[in-house]
Amino acid sequence: MLRRALRPYGGWISGQKQFHSSERARLERVEWDDIYTTWKFNPLADWSADRIATYQAEHRLPPHPLVSEGYPSIGCEPCTSRVAGGEDMRAGRWRGQDKLECGLHRNPNVIAVSSR
Repeated sequence: MLRRALRPYGGWISGQKQFHSSERARLERVEWDDIYTTWKFNPLADWSADRIATYQAEHRLPPHPLVSEGYPSIGCEPCTSRVAGGEDMRAGRWRGQDKLECGLHRNPNVIAVSSR
């Protein structure tokens, strides 16, 4: 389904960030994804939570409405649950599963092409 959706485009944009998990710590801003045979852009990859909050405040961007309802990390409906106080911000993702990434982003064949 994603492959078909990406077909008319030269790439896709993700909101992934390195600070979200140890698995994402190596995330690059621009990657070639050989499974989907397209470029993947992660423009916020190396932004910290503080940098995002500062940018949001400076530009008067509202928070996502689900954040105030206990969803600090938002994915698809069946894979996302509320996070209790004191839990890691991504604790609500894939709760009860031995999983850290969804199928869209867990690609062992991504070739990183950007440099820091």
